[in-house]
Amino acid sequence: MKALIKLFPVFLFSFLLLSLDSQAENSATPPPPTKPYGESFSVYVENDTRRLGGPNTDSDYTSGIRFSYQYAEDLEPLWVPPLIGWSDRFKYERDKSTTNFGISIAQQMFTPDNTDTSELILNDRPYAAWLYVALSANLKTPSHSHNLELDIGLIGPGALGEQAQNGFHDLIKVPTANGWDNQLATEPTLQLNYNQKIRFYEIETESGRVFDFIPSTGLSFGNVLIGAHIGALVRAGIRLPDDFGASSLSSVDGESLLNLKIGKQNLPWRLYGFAGIRGNAVAHNIFLDGNTIHDSHRVTKYPFNAETEFGYALQISHWSYSWRFVTVSPEFEERSEFNSYASISISYIRAWE
Repeated sequence: MKALIKLFPVFLFSFLLLSLDSQAENSATPPPPTKPYGESFSVYVENDTRRLGGPNTDSDYTSGIRFSYQYAEDLEPLWVPPLIGWSDRFKYERDKSTTNFGISIAQQMFTPDNTDTSELILNDRPYAAWLYVALSANLKTPSHSHNLELDIGLIGPGALGEQAQNGFHDLIKVPTANGWDNQLATEPTLQLNYNQKIRFYEIETESGRVFDFIPSTGLSFGNVLIGAHIGALVRAGIRLPDDFGASSLSSVDGESLLNLKIGKQNLPWRLYGFAGIRGNAVAHNIFLDGNTIHDSHRVTKYPFNAETEFGYALQISHWSYSWRFVTVSPEFEERSEFNSYASISISYIRAWE
């Protein structure tokens, strides 16, 4: 069993590579030259370190990283029918929408406030790490977007939280976290997230869109999180992109709906700022409630919390970059404090015909 746990990250990474190879084989025949496509590669990094623009607290949700690949618009990999074919609603939306499908590998880490002690801290959240592969289906019309994401992964020592955090701390010459022996026990995870966004109001000029207002709602179900959320995003700037806002790793929004049908044309530069708010209803959160199949340390979570964000995004040619600062209201009673972190994403859209 221990050997399998140690090999689980390798299985996840191999699954990612095999999925990409499968798509490459299916795409051996190029699309018609009159119908250009593109694909995107993205990396997301979230951390509370000051080096990223965070508060430098090194606690709560302390770090996350995600590598994503998004298939060309309207191209479907082999795993798509099982992901959305069970729902008549999603099949209907797929028929009338443009689509982007994506695959990612990600890791998230959570720690208590005091990481100096090796003792179990009963009045603070457990140490926890989550490593997972995400399959996402993104459906878009001019006014609506639907995102469905399936996360398959592992919580516990096999998620490599201790190695990732303390390895990075050694690299930047800061004290290591000493309490990882108290982390949540090994548990496989299966998580399904759904999110809908609506471009409710927008302002267009001759040079392009300069303002929009985007409400959103969503549901999450799995042994990691059971909950619902409602929120809204406001964007203002120069030539807003034809999407529904920059995504982040931990927002349960899934991958952003990029306009990948671009051919080899030169893309205009874009710059905008954004601000958002979200309310969350939480029935279960494994990072606060503890393991679902083992006895473990847990805290008393609040059933509701809220989060705010503000930031900016920039696109130059085929590269896009976004930065945001996120603040989350208290999530549990034992240490009723606000938590903040910074998030960046970098994406490259590669054109091909």
